[in-house]
Amino acid sequence: MSLGENIRIRRKILGFSYRSLAEIIGVTHTTISKYEKGTLIPNSQILIKLSQALQVPVSTLIRPETQRISLDNFAFRAKKMPKKIEMQVTAETKDWLERYLLIEKLSDKSRVFTYPAGFPKEVSSLDEVETVAKDLRKLWDLGMDPIENLTNLLEDKGIRVGIISCLTKFDALYTDYKGQPIIVVKDGISRSRQRFSLAHELGHCMLSAGEGLDVEQVMNRFAGAFLVPDEKVFFEFEKPIHHISDKELKIMKDKYGLSMAVWLFRLKDLKLISEELFLSNRKMFSFRGWHLNEPGDDSKGEIPVLMEALVLRSHAEGFISTSKAAELLHMNIGQFCLFESV
Repeated sequence: MSLGENIRIRRKILGFSYRSLAEIIGVTHTTISKYEKGTLIPNSQILIKLSQALQVPVSTLIRPETQRISLDNFAFRAKKMPKKIEMQVTAETKDWLERYLLIEKLSDKSRVFTYPAGFPKEVSSLDEVETVAKDLRKLWDLGMDPIENLTNLLEDKGIRVGIISCLTKFDALYTDYKGQPIIVVKDGISRSRQRFSLAHELGHCMLSAGEGLDVEQVMNRFAGAFLVPDEKVFFEFEKPIHHISDKELKIMKDKYGLSMAVWLFRLKDLKLISEELFLSNRKMFSFRGWHLNEPGDDSKGEIPVLMEALVLRSHAEGFISTSKAAELLHMNIGQFCLFESV
């Protein structure tokens, strides 16, 4: 059993130091260190206290080492991320993915992602990104209308999508496991912010930036173009405009699930508003605090359903026990029974 490693991972996810965790448990910080190194095994009472402090079932803490995985090549939707925060996000992502892979194995059901013809692609200009985004929509038979639920679409295509409740400043990341794409977003962010983050990370999966291009700028352009293709922008705004109202931006946000701020970028990128009008609106957004929370940001984000469906189906068919089902969804048995009954 890799109890010590599991304690260490959860401690890092929650941002506890040896000393802060030790104070909660009622032991010394050197004792916590010994638990993690495997030179000391906690008794049953301490194990229960650890599970409560680390917010996971006891069964998660004693998960076998054979179920641990290794992930590399993370692409975070952030220009700079402190190493400590990166470690926390990485640890929680691995914990979620280990549970996801385990239920796939136990249920003998997993979806496989296949790149559409011609992908992944390298782009040499931002204008080319617009074309690539439309190419992908055509290959996936999406048409040009708004995508109702981007999370469900990605899951249907075989991309594993997860939501983690990390306590850090973080929006989303892209990685892969054995060649299969993984996208993780932070819990609690608004629907429009979540959808843009998902599309941004999809960009990391589908294309690469050619020489001289800023990678994050390319992925941001792809996200906007994938969610609202240029021809839909031109449909909504037939010609260059000299003024745009807050109400109009809010209507577009509700219709396409794209934030008001990103709509401004789309209009600027497609030369429907001037640089001056763009900057004046950005300043207005900042003055009103909309760079942090826009009107309509109280709408909840989309929820991945595939992993939960696998757990519920496996439990209903008797493949896994109630305690195992609860563990896989990071719940206690009471929470799972309530969740299952809704």
